[in-house]
Amino acid sequence: MKQINTVKFVVLFMTGISLLPDGAAYAQRSANQTSGSPAKINVVILISDQHAHNFLGCAGFGKIRTPTYDRLADEGIRFTQATVAATVCTPSRHSLFHGLYSFQTGIFTNGHCIPLADIPRFTMGRIFREAGYATAAIGKMHWFTYGATIPEGNYFGFDYRVGTFHESGQKMITHFVKEHRDIMERYMAERKEHGISFGGDGCAAAYLGFVSKLRSDEFGDWWLAGKAAEFIDAHRDRPFLLVCSLQGPHAPSVVPADYKDMYDPDDPSQVPVPQQPPKGLPDARKYKRFKGLTREDLKKVVANYMACVTHKDACHARVIEALERNGLYDKSLVVYCSDHGELLASRGVTSFSKYNLYEQAIRVPLIIKPPKHLAEHVGRTSDDLTSLVDVLPTVLEMAGMPGADRLPGISLAPLFQGEPMKRQRKVALSMLGDHAVAVRSREWKLIINRQSQELYQLADDPLEFRNLADRTDSAQQIAELKDYLLDEYRHAFQSMGPKCRAYQRQKFDIFDP
Repeated sequence: MKQINTVKFVVLFMTGISLLPDGAAYAQRSANQTSGSPAKINVVILISDQHAHNFLGCAGFGKIRTPTYDRLADEGIRFTQATVAATVCTPSRHSLFHGLYSFQTGIFTNGHCIPLADIPRFTMGRIFREAGYATAAIGKMHWFTYGATIPEGNYFGFDYRVGTFHESGQKMITHFVKEHRDIMERYMAERKEHGISFGGDGCAAAYLGFVSKLRSDEFGDWWLAGKAAEFIDAHRDRPFLLVCSLQGPHAPSVVPADYKDMYDPDDPSQVPVPQQPPKGLPDARKYKRFKGLTREDLKKVVANYMACVTHKDACHARVIEALERNGLYDKSLVVYCSDHGELLASRGVTSFSKYNLYEQAIRVPLIIKPPKHLAEHVGRTSDDLTSLVDVLPTVLEMAGMPGADRLPGISLAPLFQGEPMKRQRKVALSMLGDHAVAVRSREWKLIINRQSQELYQLADDPLEFRNLADRTDSAQQIAELKDYLLDEYRHAFQSMGPKCRAYQRQKFDIFDP
């Protein structure tokens, strides 16, 4: 009997089932719930692109300096087992902002565009705007495919929209290229000299990186953070939802001129180089386009990536400083995360990018700093299995707004009060397109592809060098993880249950006319 692909079966079976609560009903519930409640908090979502989970000072990676993110971790909770719901930009960002998986949004790749009529009403920006918040999305959002012929509009509820360049379908107030075209032309010329195209992550040279002639304060991300700071200054007397999403440290690893000597690639205590993997890994032949680097080059690869991460930290510091000077820091919920990780040669000298389901690609930093009145149990780490689909329900609950129970994710808010979450997932799910899924517990991980599967015991093999899928004694473990996979799918499509049960009943008689 032909084996049915688990991922394909569930996607096909579940497609078209709506999870989304009615917007008008939500707005009324929000008004009812927030009347007479404590003052609204500000919500700040800080995002970087392609930030591997362990490249943080507070995570102990070499001697990397990330004082802003470390401070948020000291005053909040750092979730050490956080994973993405999808491994590439567009589907991951839709999961973050809608609180839904790819098999619910229909967005599986960067080439997918959600039909305008199908954009969820129950999405982060719209929810907060309808609740009376000022809303701003500053930086890279990547909600639509670049180049898609979509009329400009505000489709996601963010009234103040600023970016690095004009993103397709986005009605923007301004963008970096518009205001600093000369700088962008110099930057792109430098990239071209090093053989790096617009996308930035399609060749080995992009990951090797280079030192730019531009200063750190001439980079687009520095400008974006400044725009976020200006938004805070202008809205200090009104509650706001602010998203500040940076381009980096996404490849290419372009280091600002004044960060040139920040990390010494020849000092292994500063710049740890990935361990050389054994031969015969299942993915050993999948990274051909990144050929050209040597083991010696990896020192520079990692050092340049570290410098880029430190620069993103400095950019986001501008947002934190704006909160402080306006007296809003203690009144604000601040979330830091990335849309996906980066292999960064962790599976061999040619292994780069996020188009896979291994740990360095699916795990991301997730740090949540609550407003002061909710900060009872902070300054610690949590090893709970968490996902980017948890961000929206967490933000809603901490802001005192309804709707968290209608989403497949789990609110992490109780942890800040020293209480358990309402549900403990047994596995976290991460998807690659519509053809592969990683089913990850604390100890085990199953990767299901179209034609194969891989099993790793993460507790003993965190680098995923020993595939146990073909061992006869692994069958039970694989079956158990697949059962947990179906449990998570089932939960995702039952999360509208509270709404479907909220109605009056009376005695039923078939003979009653």
